Amino acid sequence: MKNLYCIILITASLLLCSCSTMFNKTTEDITIKSNPPNAKILIDGKKFGTTPQKVNIERGANHVIKLELPEYDPYEIQITRKLSSWVWANAANFFIPGFTIDYLNGSMYYLVPDALDVALTPTPVIEKPKKK
Repeated sequence: MKNLYCIILITASLLLCSCSTMFNKTTEDITIKSNPPNAKILIDGKKFGTTPQKVNIERGANHVIKLELPEYDPYEIQITRKLSSWVWANAANFFIPGFTIDYLNGSMYYLVPDALDVALTPTPVIEKPKKK
């Protein structure tokens, strides 16, 4: 009977290994919209097309998203990683190796915000004074 309990405990521990990786992917979809549409999307300085679009970015790091459209002020926001509640399920196996796996592949996080709907501000037109 003692062996049966040991087998059940070891099996449960292995099944709960790296819980965040099993329930979260290592990337996350972020929906980006703008008004007006067709703003250029830059994420961490790399081009990702134009709005509206759903982009897939890594969960393991913070990201800077910038929207640019001629005649409008650029818009910039930081997407921040937050700790997923799934990471605490690794306590069932004393956090090792599950926590280590989740940390290394970034699946222990989720990104905030997960959607952007931005109203871009027109760049003010500065009129030159008329010469008399």
